[in-house]
Amino acid sequence: MNKKSKYPLSNLVLPMHAGKAFALGLMLMLLSSCEKHDFIDDVTLTGNIGPQAYWEVSSSTVSAGTEMPFEIQYYTTTDEVLDRSEVWYNITEIQEKSVSCTWVTTFSYSVNSIIAEQRRIEQKIQTYPHSLAVWSDSLHAYTFKASFPVSGTLRPFAWVKPEQFDSARMETYFGTGFMQQFKDSLYQLMKFADFKNMMLGLSLIDNFKQYTDSTFDTNSNSYVYHFPKTNGQTPVPAAITNLYNSIPFDRLIESPAGYNVEYKRTYFLEARMRVYDKREVYGMTVLKKIDIN
Repeated sequence: MNKKSKYPLSNLVLPMHAGKAFALGLMLMLLSSCEKHDFIDDVTLTGNIGPQAYWEVSSSTVSAGTEMPFEIQYYTTTDEVLDRSEVWYNITEIQEKSVSCTWVTTFSYSVNSIIAEQRRIEQKIQTYPHSLAVWSDSLHAYTFKASFPVSGTLRPFAWVKPEQFDSARMETYFGTGFMQQFKDSLYQLMKFADFKNMMLGLSLIDNFKQYTDSTFDTNSNSYVYHFPKTNGQTPVPAAITNLYNSIPFDRLIESPAGYNVEYKRTYFLEARMRVYDKREVYGMTVLKKIDIN
């Protein structure tokens, strides 16, 4: 015989049936009449009643390759025989990326992204057989403490401001076309002062005066420097464009403190427990979000 509990239901989750959808039937009025009728009173809940369960994990974080301790309380309100408890969880990967160029002066140029992607759908991790020995008279429920494993492959990883540049890693972490896209996008935004700072800073040219012209601005009462005018425009000279195209990507992001690239990969899991009876009807606890460090 399974013992029944008086554990408050406000903390519990409705049970589900393994392999079957939980059916919610609405009894609607089949006949219409002039008499006003509230069909909400006819709502009927159908399906199998399974075990009730509540749990707590010891922390909101866990180290990869270790165990996460927990405590569970469960019971059944039916005469069905309880069978086992199971931990289930999914895994989400978060990738944070950032690349910036320090040679531009008229604006700040960086590419940043945060991508969250579920890497593993919810699946069973560990099973705990039911035992009559874990009944608690004071709680009116079965209760036990245990733990579940967290894979060591989920350790966080970071590649931040490396002292040596690795193009293979850039392609792996940012995509094969990223470096060229970065250069192309940067070029479209650069102004005269940016090209001058970059060309001189990277020692690609000794004298920038040959590419410099100026116009007096009456509003600021000063000269504005720019590339020589052609048909009223100040296009980037072909020689400067060719020099820019010759710059390796890594030189665009280098700085005295290392290369301005960051890639971080972290994971979190969302776990819950299922408590089954012999019919394979189960009840579920609420989800617990756990960050992996």
